[in-house]
Amino acid sequence: MIDPVDALESDDMRALEKLAIENFRPRGRAYDAASVMPKENIQELHDHGWLTTTLSKEMGGRGSNVDSDDPSTFLQGLRMIARGCSGTAHCYQVTNHSAWAVEAMGTEDQHERYLKPMFKKPFLGSFVGSEAKRKHMYMMNTTAKKVDGGYIVRGEKNYATNGSDLGFAIIFAAIEGVDNFLDNHLMVIIEPDMEGVSIDTSWYRPSGMRTADSPVITLNDVFVPDANVLGQPGDYPRKRWQGKFHLGFAANYLGTTEGMYNWFREYVVGRGKGSAELIQMRTGEMKIRLEAAQSVFHDAIRAYHDRPIVEAELLAMSAKSIAADVAFDLSHKIIHAAGSTALFDEFPLSRYIRDLETHVLHAGHDKTAQIIGQAELSQEFDSTLQR
Repeated sequence: MIDPVDALESDDMRALEKLAIENFRPRGRAYDAASVMPKENIQELHDHGWLTTTLSKEMGGRGSNVDSDDPSTFLQGLRMIARGCSGTAHCYQVTNHSAWAVEAMGTEDQHERYLKPMFKKPFLGSFVGSEAKRKHMYMMNTTAKKVDGGYIVRGEKNYATNGSDLGFAIIFAAIEGVDNFLDNHLMVIIEPDMEGVSIDTSWYRPSGMRTADSPVITLNDVFVPDANVLGQPGDYPRKRWQGKFHLGFAANYLGTTEGMYNWFREYVVGRGKGSAELIQMRTGEMKIRLEAAQSVFHDAIRAYHDRPIVEAELLAMSAKSIAADVAFDLSHKIIHAAGSTALFDEFPLSRYIRDLETHVLHAGHDKTAQIIGQAELSQEFDSTLQR
């Protein structure tokens, strides 16, 4: 197994961090202002082979995901990208998660149509389960009606990351006439030019994470052929796929916070404030918390190989929650230590904070704590759930 510390110290990882800080971060303000995809960043990630990190080496990728003998490179790469641009890191995360699922559960035909193009140009995937008024992560309002040769899919999905420059999207829907959500949970692959598919790019206007453009996709009686069904009904919840993605969010929260902290250190030293005792103390407090978050993150990566899967998922949920808590704590400390001028638009601090405030909300940390509490109290629980 490639250990997370070894992956973190590789030449590729150092080069990726340099790319994120020197190229991705300076472009951020313009992307935010226009609320557009970070296309130049995505292109550079493609050029350096990072958009196919989770695909197997046999397929041509880097072979890194928590099911492989390298659970670390994908996650540490995500962390490095987030040090420069949290939104770009999320685009990287989602397209890699989509590719990984298609390789693991898809047919040879689906590999040919949706994975092979990823090596020729930025051909982005999206994983879209989110929708308004959803009662449960695995209970969909979007419906799939079985017809000859496929399904008729109807519904509205939101937070479709990469949707503005979409190659394909894995859509979650409920099969009509099947009551049990474990049996009716269906994954279908849609393409943006299918009849009945519309993408509203004007909807996504959050305060932060604006470069991770995540529009609404409306499916108006879209015919999806059987050839575009991914896996078997119920595969996503039964095979614990949601639990494989906990650490992607942890990596983003941790990396973004580290990027903010590293910038803060350079800023205060450059302004001659490094000798101030109060700033020294606050900086020490921040470093201690970051070291603790990193330690749990690395242990959680290892856990997918050396612990039972439920224990690994629970530890990954803890790592995610700790990284989120540290993000909020350091945001507060840095504002007070750096001073109000540091929040001017010419500096990246305000963008780091906006991205963290927006992105951390996606992980449902109250639910995370409840699930861990249920496990501790010998109650029924599902450690795959994000919210």
